[in-house]
Amino acid sequence: MPKYSAGQALKSWGYPIPTEPPAMREGSRPGRRLTFWVACSAAVSAMALGVVAGGGASTALAKSKSSPILIGASTPLSGPNAYAGVEWLQGLKLGIKKVNADGGVLGRKFKIVTADNGCAPSTGVTAADKLIADHPAVILGSVCSSATLATMPLVKTAHIVQLSDDSSDPLITKEAGVGGNPWEFRINLDSAMLAEGLASYIANKVDSLNNKSVYYIAEDDAFGQGGVSGYQGPLKKLGITTAGVSYYTPGLGDFDPILSAVQAAKPGAVVMIMEPDDAATMVRQYRELGLHEPIFDGGGALSQQMFTSLGTPSLANGIVGAFFWNAAEDKTFTDAYVNAYGTTPAPDSIGPYYDAFVLADAIKLAGSATPSAIRKGLEKVDLKEAWGTIKFDSHNQAHANIAVQEAEGGNIKLLKVVPSSGAY
Repeated sequence: MPKYSAGQALKSWGYPIPTEPPAMREGSRPGRRLTFWVACSAAVSAMALGVVAGGGASTALAKSKSSPILIGASTPLSGPNAYAGVEWLQGLKLGIKKVNADGGVLGRKFKIVTADNGCAPSTGVTAADKLIADHPAVILGSVCSSATLATMPLVKTAHIVQLSDDSSDPLITKEAGVGGNPWEFRINLDSAMLAEGLASYIANKVDSLNNKSVYYIAEDDAFGQGGVSGYQGPLKKLGITTAGVSYYTPGLGDFDPILSAVQAAKPGAVVMIMEPDDAATMVRQYRELGLHEPIFDGGGALSQQMFTSLGTPSLANGIVGAFFWNAAEDKTFTDAYVNAYGTTPAPDSIGPYYDAFVLADAIKLAGSATPSAIRKGLEKVDLKEAWGTIKFDSHNQAHANIAVQEAEGGNIKLLKVVPSSGAY
């Protein structure tokens, strides 16, 4: 039988309890107040040890063991990236539904509590504060790298795992695990890892055009900046130079000035690191200007969202990209998503779906759903999923497969699956 103090017992049952006798006002009767407090403490301790008639402690402990496991979900629900937050939640809900339908974990079901991080550092911190106050077993998110990075110090201080599944900045991996933050884990690949899988493909293409250079068009945030640096490294090793870099503010409606710079630079190819709506605007204007250099997707823009924004999906034909998942890899999830939401899975929905199974496995391995137990359980996870094996290295980074894919007639065709340590 576990040992409980009076305070620990009341706290576990949801009641506030002072850790020392109440302060006494001048002129009060300290003897009676202190005696009463000690008596209460003794009674609660007795309840915690299970010796009080009626089994109050047993009932409370049983309720704790059967209560839902609270999952904090930090995601953008407002602003220009709100669509990504909705898609992210849709994937998470499907994963949670499957785990719960299979009996949950340790006899308990998962329950989601959400917070809007706005895909920005300041609102990401606000969302994390809100979730931490709700005392979840773990925090998932934050979709956008800038919000994830801003949240990392908070979860480290609070001693609660943040499991990331969509943010792609390599800095997250560098600072996690032995990098200084043992409470940050990531199941998706970062942009540098994705670049390793696509770099040879890009190099072969520009080499065939006798122009060994690329031009980057990227969001002016952690997602875009990390993506550019992630691709520049492996491409440089293959002799590919940078013809130019243009950063833009998300939501930009006119890419003509940037595309004029691309024309002037005359690169062998363009690498875009953008969200789907912006990518659609850029690609449409790219075609209107008659530019013919091949386009590569370095940020997971290829999606039904992009095709819808384009209006004419064939404008994206021939765009090749690297991502950590393709619908052809997991028919079960694809079918479930189509049945639930009427469309093929969106890129942002993939990671949170697998989060549910990774968490369930970690909790089973640890035998507990406390934050510290989940962290230890994640270190032992060795889970085979459709997108590859999820097993964390010393930086708490998993190394799933890379899906090299191509846009064709409004569909995303899987070209090849590459191990994250390999190259195309």
